Amino acid sequence: MEKTADQALMKEINKSIVLNRIRFHSPISRSQISNETGLNKATVSALTDELIRDGLVLEVGQGRSRVGRRPIMLLFNASAGSVLGVELGVEYVRVAITDFSARALSVREEPLPKNLGAEEVLERLRSSIARALEEAPESRYGVIGIGVGVPGLVDFARGVVLHAPHLKWDNIPLKAMMESWFGKPVLVDNEANAGALGEKLYGAATHVSSLMYISAGTGIGTGIVMGDELIRGADGVAGEFGHMSIDVHGDSCPCGNVGCWELYASERALVAAYAKLSGEELDFDGVLARFQASDPAALQAFQTVGRYLGAGAVNLVNGLNPAMIVLGNRLAEGGRMVTDAMQQAILSRCLVSPYAKVVVQTSALGRDACAIGSAALVLHDFFAGPRARVSSHVTISR
Repeated sequence: MEKTADQALMKEINKSIVLNRIRFHSPISRSQISNETGLNKATVSALTDELIRDGLVLEVGQGRSRVGRRPIMLLFNASAGSVLGVELGVEYVRVAITDFSARALSVREEPLPKNLGAEEVLERLRSSIARALEEAPESRYGVIGIGVGVPGLVDFARGVVLHAPHLKWDNIPLKAMMESWFGKPVLVDNEANAGALGEKLYGAATHVSSLMYISAGTGIGTGIVMGDELIRGADGVAGEFGHMSIDVHGDSCPCGNVGCWELYASERALVAAYAKLSGEELDFDGVLARFQASDPAALQAFQTVGRYLGAGAVNLVNGLNPAMIVLGNRLAEGGRMVTDAMQQAILSRCLVSPYAKVVVQTSALGRDACAIGSAALVLHDFFAGPRARVSSHVTISR
């Protein structure tokens, strides 16, 4: 009797369930998978045998057992293939080659000179990725795809960069362009969404179901995970909290609003705060070097920006009640000086703080958060199975 389409789909779904259990919980036995997923032992055994033949799962010896035979343990074969995760910053292109567990095998960052036109930036992006593809290790599956995080509004379903003000981009069909260049699947997302996904699956937030990832660098972007789902909003452009007003009588922002959060809590704000305190004008790297040398003005400048980050974040805590806020991008290099100031500002201003405590910490993935998260987008699409491919929503489970 031939398999029906429904039977074939159910098998693919079950195979995905088994594989993802092994991906995130190996070493694990067949009986553990059966107990934890509700699939019967015969189904699990047949599917794991297929995954072993596919080169995605390895048998790695015997586990412990109180009674009976010791079980054969299964391990996810992370070296079966690789992914490119790319962060397109305002001043740099950062490309990570990762394995199938999103571990960075190598990372290369190349600067982008200021005032490049869109075509020149695209050419720099293309050449950086081409070099990484040449350097990727040989494997059974090779490079399965490329993920790109961009600082701007992105139509994730189409892979179109709708508006990236710091890059001066509008309606750039980046996914289609890159797929024509490289002949590989490409996913394009907002860089803060990518950072949130990276931290949720592989970084600081693996144990929570709701978090806010705040990318604080040239501007501010936020990635929102609620109930293990990456929130994109009705039109896919949720998370632009960097342009909410925290001072209705404040400075004018290039976006057309006034008093935007990122005017007071960004690299530019840090540089301005340091100049005001010290009388000396340095760029971000100069202020960071002074901070690392415990220069009092630099310490105070990072603390000031941390308080402004907290003043904006309190609105997110009141409105969305995340369990964790993860601070990423370059301001996270201020470490506890910044996150302690954020936490203090949140606790002193927050309506819900007597009832819910939010943890504030820096990114566990550091400067690689966006690149790793961009790779994670590709891995999620590759391994999530047919249920996840029916929509552009990313539901995150381990």
